[in-house]
Order: sequence, then structure tokens, then C-alpha cells
Amino acid sequence: MTNEMPVPDPAGGGIAPPRARRVVLPPYRQRAARPRSVRAREWLRQNLVPSPTGTLLTVVTFAVLAAILGIVAWFIFSYANWRVVTDNRWLLFAGGFPHDQEWRLWVGLGFVFALVGASYGMWSSFGRRDILFMVPASAFGVFMLAHGGAALWSTLWFAGAVVLLAVAYFACRRVPREHGPGRTLAVRALSAVLMLSVPIVFMVLMAGGGADSDELSGYLLNLLLAPAGIVGGIFVGIPLAVGRASKLRAISWSCTFYIETVRGAPLIGWLFVALFILGDIIGGDLIVRTMIVLAVFTGAYMAEYIRGGLQALPRGQYEAGHAVGLPYWRTLQLIILPQALRISIPPIVGQAISLWKDTALISIILPLRELIGSSRSAIAQGEFITNRIEVYVFAAVMFWIISFIMSRVSQRIERSLGVGER
Repeated sequence: MTNEMPVPDPAGGGIAPPRARRVVLPPYRQRAARPRSVRAREWLRQNLVPSPTGTLLTVVTFAVLAAILGIVAWFIFSYANWRVVTDNRWLLFAGGFPHDQEWRLWVGLGFVFALVGASYGMWSSFGRRDILFMVPASAFGVFMLAHGGAALWSTLWFAGAVVLLAVAYFACRRVPREHGPGRTLAVRALSAVLMLSVPIVFMVLMAGGGADSDELSGYLLNLLLAPAGIVGGIFVGIPLAVGRASKLRAISWSCTFYIETVRGAPLIGWLFVALFILGDIIGGDLIVRTMIVLAVFTGAYMAEYIRGGLQALPRGQYEAGHAVGLPYWRTLQLIILPQALRISIPPIVGQAISLWKDTALISIILPLRELIGSSRSAIAQGEFITNRIEVYVFAAVMFWIISFIMSRVSQRIERSLGVGER
């Protein structure tokens, strides 16, 4: 660093050119790394014992958690009789699905695994946490689907599904990361297959001499109904949201009437519609009618969430599309809807989790046996008639697992898209 100062010239009496004066800075002293024990003490002091009141709250919280964990451990390891779950695992997972058509389950599972691997390869990557979760989940899946002497075949089928996942993952990792014609085509193709995944799996399970409607039950039925309602609800909700925000009164009033009518009645009421009214109007399979009702019901809520995303966008976004010569529908497709859907991700995922849990109501109204209905069938057996708590705890955990997965996937999507960041 220099500081230039003009000085008199002794020879000519004028001002000599400035001379640089050197300024020496003190040497930089790097802060020594603190020992780990010191950092741990500071973290404890800041987060657990910041004050006498905070210390008291910490002690009370840990005491309550210890009591809860003690009760849970006593229930799991001492009180509960888990034979009601292990002996009826096929009933709870697949219901009355015929054993001679078990290969259809594995083909459908392999298709789902391939989609999971392709999605990770296209938009993300497997991390350590994903692998640590998938290993016990895979072992649990093999255990639930294995029955009698079919444990070896179940393991082989599951290994084939894992191979499909790995092949799809590495194949999609080879797709160029930068935007271009190749990546655009691959993304569109994968998105189309994802949207059609539920009908494809449904056809694999039931077409060509597969299972009947009364045989398709258990946890498998929940896994079919919820995605159908969620995906169908998004497809119903997007045009409803755009229509309600339209300036054309006829379209806006019609969409508003639909949304308010559907939201004004509980899901149980609409399940009665699927059982009686739709059966007389369109006929067809009861499971298909239930999927339609779930999509119609969810679409009304999705429309309001997406409309909130549309209203959150400034008017300048529409004007930007018009400035570059885009017509209204192209502006909506390329500029408005992507941003509105990005904003609406948290409430959309919340509605998806709510619908997933609402599928437990199916067996109350309809003659279908999803996980709760299969649980009641397991309890009805003479030797397990006193084991109600174990079965319903298992069902609650199975519902919680999928809810947790959807929540984690939502958080990953929000981080990648920067939702909530300014």
C-alpha cells in the first residue's frame, strides 16, 4: 500500500514529483482451530443450556422424550404380538391377489423401480442417505411379498427390479446435462411415462386374466388409488385454475361453481357418488370409478393452490410474453404456469399427503379392502382377535412411511428450484 505526497524540489524551487511512501501492514495471524471439545461445549451452551429457563425446558423435553421412547420400546419388544403381522403379511400388502399371478406384481414393481432410477438419473443423483434408506426398504419389501416357500423367487424377482433401477439410472445419467434437443426429448418422454405410470401398472395387474376388482386389495390398492388421484387432480386443477382466473365471466363462473361445489362436500360423500351414481351412469370397474372421484375431488383443491401461484406472479410476466410476440396460450405455457407451479409446490405436496391418508376411508364406504380393510380381516381371525393395536400400529407406520417420502422429495424439489428464496 502506498501514500503519495508532493514535496518541494530543492534544485528548481518547484514541486518535485511525489515519492511513494511504503506502509507496512502487520502480519496476518490465522485463527487457530478450536478443539472439537470446545466447539461441542459452545454448541451445548448456545442450543441446550442458554439460560436457566432454557435449561429447565431442555431437561423437561428430554424427560418427556425418554418416557415416550421407553413406552414405545416396551410396546415393540415386550407387549406386542407381531405374529398377526408376519403371518398375514401377504394379506396386508396384496390382499386377495392370486398367488399364481404373483409375477404381475413383480413386473409392476420392476417398472416402478425403472422409473425411479430414470427420474434420479435425469434430474438428481443417488446420495448416501438414499442408499441407506433403500437397502432396508428393499429387505422389507422382499419380506412382505415372500410367502410360503417363495422367499428365493421373491429375492430373485426383487434383484431383477434393482438391476432395472440401476440400468435406467445410468442410462439417464448419459443424457446431456445442458439444455438441447436431446435432453428436451428425453425429459418429455420420461414425463409422459411418469404420468401414464398408474394406468400402465393397473393394466399389468388386471388385464389379460389378471386379478379382479375384489382381489386387488391391501396396501397395494392404496398405492394405486393415491397416485391416480394426485396425478389426475393436477391435470384437473390446472385448467380449473386458469379458467377461474380468466376474464371471461362464463368460464370463470363455471370453474368457480365446480371448485366450490366439490370442496363443499366431504370425500366420503363423493365416494358414495362413485358407488351409486357413477355406477349407473358410466358403469365400469369400481376401482376405476374411485380413481375418477379421487381425481375430481383433489382437482378442486389443486386448482385453488395453483390459482394462488398465478396471482402471486407480477403483471410484468404476462407483459414480457407479449413483448416477445408470444400469444396468450404460449405465454401461459412457457412463462406463467412453470412459475405458478413452482410457487405452488408446498401446498400441492400437502394436498397429496392428505389424499394419501384419506385413502384409508375407502373400505369404510366402498366394498374394497385397502390396508385398513385388510387389517380388519386379519383381526377377524380367531387367534388374532385380541391383537388390534399391533395391526393398526403397523398400518399407521406404513402410511407414515409414504408421507415421509413425499415430504422429503418435496423438500429436495424445493431446494433445487429455490422455492422460498428471494
